[in-house]
Amino acid sequence: MPQLEIPDYGPQVFWLVVTFIVLLILMWSLALPRIASVLERRRKHIEDDLESAAKFKQDAEEAIKSYEASLAEARSKAHQLMAETQAELDRQAAAQRARMDAELAEKQAEAESRIQEARQQALSSVRQVAAEAARAATERLIGVEPSQASANAAVESKG
Repeated sequence: MPQLEIPDYGPQVFWLVVTFIVLLILMWSLALPRIASVLERRRKHIEDDLESAAKFKQDAEEAIKSYEASLAEARSKAHQLMAETQAELDRQAAAQRARMDAELAEKQAEAESRIQEARQQALSSVRQVAAEAARAATERLIGVEPSQASANAAVESKG
């Protein structure tokens, strides 16, 4: 095997060093700058992405704060509107209740008046019937027919 012969070690080491130096120079001048530029672009791209993500996060937080503020304002307005509506409904209910109470009081007064008139008519009818019955009973008992005025006066004095 030729690589194991000792006299061939010198030229093999020489060419190894030359090849290593040439490859090192090529790598140093061509490949490493390209790799460095790719790494630098990747680093910059990642930094830009992180900056834009931070900006989007801040925008999202501001949007959330704005949304929460508008939501709180809407809730406040809804509560205020509900309170105003409730107050208006209470006012209308009170007015309607007062109107209905007045109408009921008026109808009650009318009904009491009609009841009083009906009672008076019934009493006068009862008195008239009693006077007639008294006249008829007197006529049957004693055979004398009393006058209407005396029968009415007798019923009035007993009533």
